Amino acid sequence: MASLVIIRINQDMSELVIFHKQLGDTVLLEPVLRKLAEASGEQVELLCPRQFAPVIELMPHTRLAAGRGRWFPDRLWAYDWGGKTTRAAAITFCREKHLLIPPSRDWVKWSHRRVFSSIQVQLYNDRYIAKYFWDHTESALTDSVYGQPRLELPSLAWRPKNWVEEPFLLLNAVSAWKRKCYDAQKWGRVLHGVRELGYSKVRMTGGTEDWQRAHCAEIVAAAAEHKVEVTDISGGTSLREFLFMVSRASAVLCIDGAASHLARAFQVPCVTLFGPSYREIWHHQDSLNLALAAGDYCEETKPSPAHIPADLVVDAMRRVKQAALAGITKNAASLN
Repeated sequence: MASLVIIRINQDMSELVIFHKQLGDTVLLEPVLRKLAEASGEQVELLCPRQFAPVIELMPHTRLAAGRGRWFPDRLWAYDWGGKTTRAAAITFCREKHLLIPPSRDWVKWSHRRVFSSIQVQLYNDRYIAKYFWDHTESALTDSVYGQPRLELPSLAWRPKNWVEEPFLLLNAVSAWKRKCYDAQKWGRVLHGVRELGYSKVRMTGGTEDWQRAHCAEIVAAAAEHKVEVTDISGGTSLREFLFMVSRASAVLCIDGAASHLARAFQVPCVTLFGPSYREIWHHQDSLNLALAAGDYCEETKPSPAHIPADLVVDAMRRVKQAALAGITKNAASLN
């Protein structure tokens, strides 16, 4: 992937962004970070969980906040309204401090009003969250055009030990919330179906908590009942290794979470299963990125992904594979 070319417009304007949320949310912040960097002509300083450093390394326009850029920026942008972000903004030496917040549950507190010089209260209006951030961030580049989240490819140095270079399907079946998980027996049927599509090698990643490891073990057993072998490395990869695997997968199959956002950023075909989360905000549908939501198959308010029929997951995988092959064919034709 080509590196970002930064257009120098105002070299004197330094930008600090503060954001303390999950890994996937941080990936969705990439377009607005790129927008701010293009306008200022400098890398944006990002104050976020330090463990996300490998992801920030794949954003050439952004670096982890440190030194003068952390403490004395010209402008500060906060895209979450939690106490950690508000406290960090309070001790930053900067007059211009912006907060973006949705109008829900009386989230605008006295502490926000005391710390931030500007508070934008804006509805999501069913917008993809990356676009929501971008829309409500003013920039000197008034003619800038929104682009989907993107990351540079990790280097080979990030590959896991004993890495075998071969086509594979990456299955990421867990997130931080158990209620987002799909039924293990249905995963077995899905993996049987996608094998018929040519995805014979399956590698599964996941978390380190006991319930996450147990759920992945159930999926391995369910797949075995259908004579599908799954290489389970859940809980056994570093963040760098996980990023490398997502970027090199033939396709990604996952529940709502970081793997879905990373697949899009690396332009890897992906099918995502949604349960209680709001699909319209957390997913942008296109031919290479399909999402199935449990709410389409039941009337529950916050349904489990288990309501999604396994055969429809297989069909979605078939469609993203066809779209990927069509894109490859088109690109090959354009070179001739």
